[in-house]
Amino acid sequence: MSQAAVITIRQADLPFRPVDGDGAHGLSLARLYQNPDHFTFQLAQIDPGGISKRHQHPWEQVNWVVAGQGQVEAGDADDGDVIPFRTGDCLIIPGGVAHAIANTGDVPLLLVAALGPGAA
Repeated sequence: MSQAAVITIRQADLPFRPVDGDGAHGLSLARLYQNPDHFTFQLAQIDPGGISKRHQHPWEQVNWVVAGQGQVEAGDADDGDVIPFRTGDCLIIPGGVAHAIANTGDVPLLLVAALGPGAA
């Protein structure tokens, strides 16, 4: 009987890359797994006071909050919703909804994100 290959990725070894510009600052991403036909799985870290750029995409996005607190600004920039969250919460952002994620706390915000097919 053959054994399936199991891949283990240690958090300390993750290649975080900074994502700044277009309104984003204090954001770093580390891709854990990517298959555009299935899904992308990544870890996002946002420094205190940091925010992702406001964007939208056709795929669904699910974030689990590992540590910290923040808010999602979702919908229209002028009259959208501001939704607070904290450690242990799960954020489900439907495809096509404009959003930005901000760290409102005083420690780094850590999110595990699963993105639907097509995410690059």
